[in-house]
Amino acid sequence: MGRAEIRRAMKNEKKAKTATYNLTKAQLDAMVREGIGNELERVRQQATDDAVNTAMILLLTLPLEVLMDHYWKKSYTKRIPEFTSHVLEYYEKWQNGELDMEKLKEDLWEYGGVRLEEGG
Repeated sequence: MGRAEIRRAMKNEKKAKTATYNLTKAQLDAMVREGIGNELERVRQQATDDAVNTAMILLLTLPLEVLMDHYWKKSYTKRIPEFTSHVLEYYEKWQNGELDMEKLKEDLWEYGGVRLEEGG
């Protein structure tokens, strides 16, 4: 077998291992868009999950720290489990649509002196 035949055989062997596809630019763009879209959705969902988890941690820990440090200094070990239970109960009610967010905001403004407004 001569040198040219060896090269031809190697070239044919390499082609046999490599799959070749012919795509139009539109098909290739659609495939890229779909891949990027799926990845963006996954990243967006992960960011949302992380934000919700952080919010839940803050929702439970900040009020507990304030109650322990300023209001229930002597009795917090007895009172905190009940308080936490009530907070989680109200959170479940809100998730189920039993509590109105606007009413909660009104109460926060009326009794707490804090107005929460959504930025535009």
